[in-house]
Amino acid sequence: MTLDPKLELLIILFAISVVVWLALIIYRGRLAREEEDQVFLGTTPERLTEKDRAIMKRVARLSTPIWIVGVLMVLLLLASICLWVYQGLMA
Repeated sequence: MTLDPKLELLIILFAISVVVWLALIIYRGRLAREEEDQVFLGTTPERLTEKDRAIMKRVARLSTPIWIVGVLMVLLLLASICLWVYQGLMA
């Protein structure tokens, strides 16, 4: 069984979006893991809290691209399913 080129393209784009979404999720998790869970008053240098602020800023900046790629991924999946059903009904 051969796939229609349009359906094949949608499936490939969906697979790429899944890979990008997973890479962003993994990257955000690795960044969040570097953040300190505890701050000891008086013993933590100011540089450490600046590092934590920078990490939190990068993690917060990643939430928008993760959301956008996630929505794109769902739309591509729905478009693929709709096209597949349409082609099945027309055959």
